[in-house]
Amino acid sequence: MTTPFDFSHAPFDCLTTAERERLARHVDIAYFPAGQCLHEAGSHVETLYVVIKGLVAEQDEGETTALYGPQDSFDSRSMLGGKAQHRFLATEDSLVFCIPRGVILDLTQRNPVFGAFFYQQVAARFAALANRPIQGQLQSMLMSRLDSAYLSPALWLESGDTVLTAAELMKQHHASCVLVRDTAAGPGIFTRSDLRDFVISRQDAALALLGPLARRPLHTIEATDYLYRAQLAMTTHTIQRLVVMRNDAVIGVLEQVELLSFLSNQSHIVIAQIERARSIEELRTASNGMEELIGLLHGNGVKVTMIADLLCELRRHLLARLFTLIAPPGMLEHVCLLVLGSEGRGEQILKTDQDNALLIENGYEAPELDQVCQRFTETLLDFGYPPCPGGIMLSQPEWCCSQSRMRQRLLEWIRSATAENVMKLAIWADAQAVAGNAALLEPVRLASLPELDTPFLARFALPVMQFDVPLNFFSRLVVDAGSDKDRLDIKKGGIFPLVHGLRSMAVKAGITPTNSYRRIEELVSARLLPPELALDLRETLSFLQGIRLQHGIHAIRAGRGADNLIDPEVLSTLDRDLLKDALGVVKRFRQHVEHHFQLQRIT
Repeated sequence: MTTPFDFSHAPFDCLTTAERERLARHVDIAYFPAGQCLHEAGSHVETLYVVIKGLVAEQDEGETTALYGPQDSFDSRSMLGGKAQHRFLATEDSLVFCIPRGVILDLTQRNPVFGAFFYQQVAARFAALANRPIQGQLQSMLMSRLDSAYLSPALWLESGDTVLTAAELMKQHHASCVLVRDTAAGPGIFTRSDLRDFVISRQDAALALLGPLARRPLHTIEATDYLYRAQLAMTTHTIQRLVVMRNDAVIGVLEQVELLSFLSNQSHIVIAQIERARSIEELRTASNGMEELIGLLHGNGVKVTMIADLLCELRRHLLARLFTLIAPPGMLEHVCLLVLGSEGRGEQILKTDQDNALLIENGYEAPELDQVCQRFTETLLDFGYPPCPGGIMLSQPEWCCSQSRMRQRLLEWIRSATAENVMKLAIWADAQAVAGNAALLEPVRLASLPELDTPFLARFALPVMQFDVPLNFFSRLVVDAGSDKDRLDIKKGGIFPLVHGLRSMAVKAGITPTNSYRRIEELVSARLLPPELALDLRETLSFLQGIRLQHGIHAIRAGRGADNLIDPEVLSTLDRDLLKDALGVVKRFRQHVEHHFQLQRIT
């Protein structure tokens, strides 16, 4: 064979060396001149084709539903059944690899990831292919279990022991902390930082007892959990260590320095820069580091949900620190800084429009408040966060008001549920507190308002039907008209119907978590979402967000702004197939939401 088979493309990149050698022994090459049919719909399929040169059209009743170029493979969906669903025609002189069906079927049995390429079940296909074993070293590290990392021994003292005893024990074992038993207050931890603060207080270490000085509660994590979860927990709580548990017993302490020696990412650097920032310029450096971190994580193949979790925590720390730097002393206890929309759901990775608000304690007044809000918005603009086209920013009076005024405004939007007001309510439904007095948010959460009646909830859910899913009856991807006629809006046609449908069902059920994946879990628990559909929704949303992130990173690196318009022709065969599967799930979920809210009565 003069042309070697290319194993660098999915699904062949997941084959082992021995499996590749076996496939290479049986692969052949065939030539099809333009106009020649490779096989007719309904005919027996004995070959999987991979295009070397040329172009092959997939046709359904004379209509071209897909085109296959170099590195594309077909007809994977017919391999298991052995019968072609569509007609395949060479539209250009084409050279293709031919792999016997028997070889393919044998490899699907030997290699489950390779076999998933031919699955019909959507969730199984996504789980094995869209999130298939990562090629990069970082992902394998992040997905390692805690017990694979070095754990410092757990050093226990009693609450009646002295600080001097703790200092001597830490010195003896070269440790940075001791754990403190206390039957009344519960176990605590006394660290090297606590010891430093104690020394500064000029108390007598030989007399001071550990019990009152230990910090509680302990931040714990299971030994069977992933290092990624440990990194996220340290970032979330701004702590340096976690107590590792197994079967309800402490087995050791995971120090951040040990974790960071195991992981090669920059999140610890970014969070340290945020927490230590004493000026806007220092905070800008941390913000820029977050963008570099996204590229690093994505480049190493880390799952999009993991990136979103980590970036959510980092960005919320950034916003909280920024507001703290700008606000005068004493203001924070009377106000609550909120993030809304995708930031509130914790699902935004790349910089997007500002969606934030400020709740003010009833009766609280501060003459500098308007100036603080304006500076906050302008600083985010300077950091690269565009203004919200709808003006949903705390520098706008509508989104910076007292708790009672916001409640009144929400009720006005509910009573007059225009399309604009519904979308404002939808954005508010995802609100999360990031700085200040978080208790101010609870009475005005959308799901907690008693005025949500059935007619309003149906109007609230109606935008799910606003945009057509870009997939027609023959499972062909439908792209936009006009100047964007070759591109597909993945947000309007894919992500939004899922996110808003889950949001609408969560509001109706009184579910408080705002993250879409948490909403899926809660809806399944409430028996409002079939488990099979829920599984498909998780994998579909993750895949669509991954495609969007990949497109956005490429656009930014090319000097363009990130958008949501995807050209299906630049996707691999695998990603186009998965995209069709994903949009099929979106259509199924829209039908579920339509039935749940009886939307056919108002559409």
